[in-house]
Amino acid sequence: MTRTGRPLKVAVTTKPLDNWKSGSGHHLDELLTHVLDVANREFSGCFDFTFVHYSKSGNSLYSRVNELLIPRNPLSASRALGSQNFDIIHYTPLSIFAPIWVNSPKKTATIHGIEEHLFPQGYPLYHRLHEYYLQPLYMRMMDGIATVSETGKAWFIEHYGIKKDRIIVTPNAVSPQYRVLPASETQKTGKPYILHISRFSERKNPQGIMGGFAEFIALSGLDVDLVCAGKGWNSDEALEFARFYGIFDRYHAPGFIETEEAVRLLNGAEAFLFPSWAEGFGMPNLEAMACGCPVVTSSIFAIPEVVGEAGILVSRPDARSEIARALADICTNPSLRSSLIEKGFTQSKKFDWDESARAILSFWKSLA
Repeated sequence: MTRTGRPLKVAVTTKPLDNWKSGSGHHLDELLTHVLDVANREFSGCFDFTFVHYSKSGNSLYSRVNELLIPRNPLSASRALGSQNFDIIHYTPLSIFAPIWVNSPKKTATIHGIEEHLFPQGYPLYHRLHEYYLQPLYMRMMDGIATVSETGKAWFIEHYGIKKDRIIVTPNAVSPQYRVLPASETQKTGKPYILHISRFSERKNPQGIMGGFAEFIALSGLDVDLVCAGKGWNSDEALEFARFYGIFDRYHAPGFIETEEAVRLLNGAEAFLFPSWAEGFGMPNLEAMACGCPVVTSSIFAIPEVVGEAGILVSRPDARSEIARALADICTNPSLRSSLIEKGFTQSKKFDWDESARAILSFWKSLA
């Protein structure tokens, strides 16, 4: 129980939870699943949760909590929230559409990263203006901010003026689905391959991926394919890049894949290539490590913090010669490959959803 003698009434805005296979939706689904589990085990009777969104969803998490549907207009939604007498409202996301105009409760929010600052050309003007000016203002109005890395925490303190005692770190962690499969399920058919998984965008650096791969083939002389899985990698634009870099006959794009197929591909790949221009965390790197797949990635924002010494980090996402050399080293040096795999297992186990859930629950309790 809280010091008021009753459970702490916590509302969480959960629009991303309604599309829980997306990046932010997956994070929220995992975090809130563990929040509810940890709260039941370790904070019995302390919290009364309400998940707040706009329309009914198929996500089963809503069956475990109170559910509140609100209007999409942020002012009308703020009035609806204000009438419920919540002690804390947690915003995910914190945007111009968020119903923040509520007077009484404490307010917290999750902010993942600063992608618009890292790669502004990948975002429209209105999106950049929102992230540069409105979001920092909203963040300073919060009683607490949760972010997914120490890198992000330090950045928000320095650049947005968020007070150190008002920001906590709740990292992502690896789902148990990402694992090493039995040899019978990973037996390779066809040529060896380098793997990339994401939703196709300029931010994910398709030219760095394909250009770096082309240089790797020229450097090593190995007969290796490139598999880019995820929505958009079989588009005309992506295929044109493959033609331009002379790798069309080695390029495979299966489109969107489910988690189990991603796990199978990661288990069978020679290396996972992820030289992104902007990431708040870089979750695919951690998932690859958990599957025993060596990682070649960029040194952007929190990625070095997440990967540690368990992957090969290139100096810039467009450093194609570095990408080529890293891939060649992994494919031709069994000792290096084994070392990266073992370090990857150790690194991926450092991240724990229960720890992140415990951190935010303790923070909410302290605000009471």
